[in-house]
Amino acid sequence: MLYFRRFWARDETMRNSDEPSVNLWPYVGYYTLTMVALTVALGVLVVVTPTLSKEFGKAAGFAISFGSANVALYKFVRRNGRLFNRREYWTIVLLSTLAAFLISAPLGWLAIAGESRSRDLSSVPPAVWVGGALFAFLLTFGLNAAWYSSRFGKTLLKVELARRTRTDTEAFR
Repeated sequence: MLYFRRFWARDETMRNSDEPSVNLWPYVGYYTLTMVALTVALGVLVVVTPTLSKEFGKAAGFAISFGSANVALYKFVRRNGRLFNRREYWTIVLLSTLAAFLISAPLGWLAIAGESRSRDLSSVPPAVWVGGALFAFLLTFGLNAAWYSSRFGKTLLKVELARRTRTDTEAFR
């Protein structure tokens, strides 16, 4: 219980660094805009080449989620020169998941509404709809937690720090 209390405490002792916390809303915006752009691009690609819909259909959500999180992570590392601390990490994961869910829910509703014209979906119990939405939310949360993890961030950070070092040494030549 003591560890749990310390984990959620708002004091400065649990920070991974002495850096001040950063406003994460711009990075949620990058995530959201990238998600919309990738969704539109994939939609246009499927309309132009209909045979790709079967091949890309299952992996499209993963690719969109991965691309969106990596753009937001890249922007954060590039601007701040560090990875997320623990509080920022969980905040960006939660906010990005909410943004993805708020964008995907209307699209899913439109798909279900289109499907309900050809099939009768009134016999589906409400628990199935709620369970499906909860599963989608938890899956998106887990994917965002994976994409924002330090595994991908360390590579971006190494590249950014090398770029900064190269730029700084060129200035003093």
